[in-house]
Amino acid sequence: MAVGAGDAWSVDVHATNRAEKFDILGRLLRPTLTLARSLPPTMRFLLLPLLAPPCHGAKLSGVERRNGTSGKHAGGGLGRRHGGSLLLMRNGTRVHGMHGGMHMHGGSSGSGSGNHTGSPRATAARLARVLRLALERPAMRTMRDLDRVAAAVATDKRELVFTTVSMDRPLHQLVLLRQWVGNLRASAPHALMIGAAHRTCAVALNASIPCFVDELAPQLKGRQNFFGHQVVTKWWYARALLSLRYNIIFSDPDIAWVREPFAEWRRDSSFDLQGLSDIRSTNLTTQAHHEITCIRGWMESMYEHGRRSVYPCQSTGLWYMRDGVASRAFLDGMYGYIEANRNEWEQKAFQLVVMRYLVGLGDELPPLRYRLLPPSRFVNVEFYEERLREVGPSAAATLIATHCGYLKNTADKLEHLELTGFLHRGLSYHRKLHAATRAALGSAARYAVPEGDEALYGWSDARVRMVLKRKNHSTFRISVRR
Repeated sequence: MAVGAGDAWSVDVHATNRAEKFDILGRLLRPTLTLARSLPPTMRFLLLPLLAPPCHGAKLSGVERRNGTSGKHAGGGLGRRHGGSLLLMRNGTRVHGMHGGMHMHGGSSGSGSGNHTGSPRATAARLARVLRLALERPAMRTMRDLDRVAAAVATDKRELVFTTVSMDRPLHQLVLLRQWVGNLRASAPHALMIGAAHRTCAVALNASIPCFVDELAPQLKGRQNFFGHQVVTKWWYARALLSLRYNIIFSDPDIAWVREPFAEWRRDSSFDLQGLSDIRSTNLTTQAHHEITCIRGWMESMYEHGRRSVYPCQSTGLWYMRDGVASRAFLDGMYGYIEANRNEWEQKAFQLVVMRYLVGLGDELPPLRYRLLPPSRFVNVEFYEERLREVGPSAAATLIATHCGYLKNTADKLEHLELTGFLHRGLSYHRKLHAATRAALGSAARYAVPEGDEALYGWSDARVRMVLKRKNHSTFRISVRR
């Protein structure tokens, strides 16, 4: 593996046994062979970059070179490099296919997507204004605080992205947050991050990520908090933001945004609620009589409150909601259900509650206009990878966002984001954005560094190596530079 001199990250993946090494080799070669078969013989020279030495003068010789430094490369390494990726041109847009994944650079970013890339300096100027507000008013204690923060973050059409986060002790969550902000690009200043505690926001602020501490939502207790209190908090804040007449997008931090998120509003304004499909398929799949299931036994048995009950199999990690009477009624009902059933998983509760609001009640309450988002534009990362293997680089042509759904382990999430190139894309842009934002803030940027975080999340330029365990107990190592 090699990383160019301008790259801000590096990743090693170490296979723990012979079978896993052959599995990794197969994953590397399969997309290349698929592409070779799809190209005419005269164009197969396009695949040479996959086998060529990396650019920036680095060499592959069993030694990993990072920004001029060397380190031993243990077997089975998977990495990303511009010199070792497939480079295609399509309608003026560069597409880098990286061992079955890709990301977009420059050019058009899709119909109606607007300028998603944005220069880090211009984006930083807008981000700095939100950061100043976070430094001035770090916690939200009243609805007036929330309205002031939302107004600073929202677009001129009162649209915003929001997420709720709790920081883990080893700070793996921050790596996901950095890729999230970096992949949002020019939309990053319109993202509202709500932290579960002061330490969460202190760590985020040191990475130039605006964060506001939640001291406003009620503290619900119950087994639902197994996933973290922030999972329940999001429904309270969604309800509060709609009461203030904002249009909202909820996004977990393990989502990589490839194009501007707000474009979906302009594409079709007829829906109140749109959410990511969790159906285990590359497409939206139904059974007999238009029955929708997750095509996953344990989820079907959990979601069905009665025999053959109807449920949409939607992820609650990504959804769009427009302000409206039906939307506000649904959120009142959803939060009320969670408050009354504190031991029930919120995503399970959603499958039941949302179906109730699809029925209008006379003149008093219109029906909720609801759909699952098109999987060609919004899809879980494993099925995006499957689509890449099936159709090649064209799978990225319409992608807006991909979610690390069904991946409960942080190591697995980071590995899949790395394999598709989205981790590189996000961290690289975030590093530039962080430097530009720090310059824009000047002396105001000298906020406190939490104890123990100085090496990676203060003012150091050090590289910190993280070792994570995958779900199968093998090891995933990632080295991140601030």
